[in-house]
Amino acid sequence: MNMKKKKFHLLALLAVLSLLLAACGDHLVEENSNDISKENIDEDQQIVIAGTEGAGKQFIDKTIKDLFEKQGYTLQVTEITDPSEAATKLAEGSIDAYINTFMDNRKEQLTTLTSVPTEPLALYSNTFKDDDQIADGTTVIIPEEPLMQSRALMMLEDENLIGIRKGASLSEMSVETDVTDNPKNLKFEKASIDQLSDRIKNEALIAAPLHIAVDAGLTEQEALDVEDVPGQFMDQLVVRSKDQGTNFARSLKEHFQSTEFRKLIDEHFPGYDEPEWMED
Repeated sequence: MNMKKKKFHLLALLAVLSLLLAACGDHLVEENSNDISKENIDEDQQIVIAGTEGAGKQFIDKTIKDLFEKQGYTLQVTEITDPSEAATKLAEGSIDAYINTFMDNRKEQLTTLTSVPTEPLALYSNTFKDDDQIADGTTVIIPEEPLMQSRALMMLEDENLIGIRKGASLSEMSVETDVTDNPKNLKFEKASIDQLSDRIKNEALIAAPLHIAVDAGLTEQEALDVEDVPGQFMDQLVVRSKDQGTNFARSLKEHFQSTEFRKLIDEHFPGYDEPEWMED
């Protein structure tokens, strides 16, 4: 074969290789641009996220689970009964994230990625149609869980039914030590979530998470009052501080702040209070 033919064949081979490499490069760029959370999914893997018993798990299952698993992860949802339990499990490594009110003294170990829509408490009565009708000495049933108890007392204060001591602990507010003004001489009884579910339609005055009333056939409009969840009590998506830069943490935050997530909230949880970033 003469030199001209050899040179021609070599140039043709180089041209073919260049086209193949360019096509592969375009394919990789297109794949990588689809979603930041698909980049180097080196965590593999199963991510364990905790939510409050009942409503919290349902919230995750109906909003973020499918969105997140489309990115190649497996999301295991576990239930917790109190925020301190979740914080302990997260710090120890038995879960990877949780959604709940973030009030913990291990802030150097745990980090909030974003605030999320939060279920309000609501005040119901089978006796009174208006706050002004509440009789002297009425017993009000409130959640026994500490943070919900604080929120219930603050809701009652907003309705001018009680007064709360200035400087009372938000996370450990107590009827016995922090209710300083009680013009209607209300009596207080604490109940578990299960007990609230059983009693929601049968009490003169009861404060409970909104979903309990809805599950019992009541409507939001029938409530005497629906809590405007204070900012410090909004639920948070929390991970270990050392994990906040990982792919799974970035992907979780991304999906919680996505348009698809907002649509699912509107569809399944329209009564939830939205954090400030969702009100833009």
